[in-house]
Formats: sequence, C-alpha cells, structure tokens
Amino acid sequence: MNLVVLQSNYIPWKGYFDLIKSADLFVVYDSAQYTKNDWRNRNLLIGPTGPTWLTIPVRTTGLSTQKISEATITDSRWARKHWKTVTQDLGKRSYFSTYEEQWASWFNEASELDRLHDINLLFLRGIAEQLSISTPIVNDTDYEIWSDKKQGSATERLLELCLRVGASTYITGPAGLNYMDLTAFKASCIQVEVIDYSAYPEYPQAGNSFTHGVSVLDLLANVGPSAAMHLQAQTTMAF
Repeated sequence: MNLVVLQSNYIPWKGYFDLIKSADLFVVYDSAQYTKNDWRNRNLLIGPTGPTWLTIPVRTTGLSTQKISEATITDSRWARKHWKTVTQDLGKRSYFSTYEEQWASWFNEASELDRLHDINLLFLRGIAEQLSISTPIVNDTDYEIWSDKKQGSATERLLELCLRVGASTYITGPAGLNYMDLTAFKASCIQVEVIDYSAYPEYPQAGNSFTHGVSVLDLLANVGPSAAMHLQAQTTMAF
C-alpha cells in the first residue's frame, strides 16, 4: 500500500492532488500545529492583472499552539469575497462554466463552516472527484496514534501511521525529506519515495508568464476534463 500524509491546504495546487492520486490512502494530518502565513488557509489565482491571494481569516490571537483541526474562522464573509474573486479571475477561462455551479455550491456551504479543517476537506474531496481521483481521504485522528500528552516526533508519527494502515511505501513531496529520518523508515522496511514535479507541462493561462504553483482551480478552469492528464508526476526512491 502507498501512503501519503499531509496537512490540509486551502484549494491547493495541482501537485497536492498528484500526491493524493499516487496514494492508496491519503491521511490528512491536521493534528499538526497550525502555522500562520502558510498554505493552510490561503492560495493563489492568476487573474487578468496578475496573482491574487485568497486568504481565509483564521483566529490566531493567543492561540500560538493550536492544531490545524482547532483553527476557527473569524469572518464568515470570506467565502462570498473569495467566490467573487474566483469569478473575476477565472470567469472568462474556457472551462469555468463547466464547474461554476458546483464550485459556487461549495463556497456557499463553506460559508456555514467555522473550522478551517472542515473547509479544506470540503474542497479537497470535491476537487479530487472532479479530477477522477478515487483515493480515500481520511483524518489522522481516525487512528488515534498518540494521546495529547505524547505526540512523538514527526518521523515516529509517520512510521506509526504506516504500520497501522499496513503501508509498504510512504510517498512524500521534496520538502518532506527535510524533517524525516530515513534510516528509521529503512529499519522498519518501509520504502520512501519522493514525487518529482519538474516535468509538469504548461497550459494556457492568464498573464505574460506561466506559474505552476497556483490553486488547482486555475488548471480546471483552463483545461477542463483534460486536467487529470496534467497529474503525471513521477516518484523516485529516497534510499
């Protein structure tokens, strides 16, 4: 079994969904600490005038150690504002109308949610379906690996999850190698593979230069049903 474990991101880029696609099981690791000014609550679009940030307002004052799963929203009007920006930036793209009704319903539903985790999962599961990705998306808390009093290191948690679900291979993005102890995985006979995003093709996009690292909404709005064909990253063995 191939396992991927990641913190939830807000309507993330295509590479995030490539990781989901590469897995037999995708575990959302939102027991991790929430980090400000990160991809957890924001992402980018490319509009006619350039990059546009979509940022969900999250309560952080006095909550420096809160988990992602505990992060709450401070202003429910964010969803209406984001949808307006999406329609302005992507409304004239070739396939926007293909997804418009469903995307609008997600933003409407998200406006009623008060936790970032629930909002992110709403979009992750919906977009995965639009990309024909059938990988189960579950929460790390479903496995009750650690108590609040004993969290374990990043590598220990990942290894325990691998062993709990019966994974023989753990797949990570390049940045994951910065905190993983590969010798521990090798000792546990769990292969580690790293996904390579370098061969992604470009596609028609607004602006004078192409940007890969934007929300997957950009890919879908521009190429429609062909979007799944752009998720073709390869993996290489880390050891």
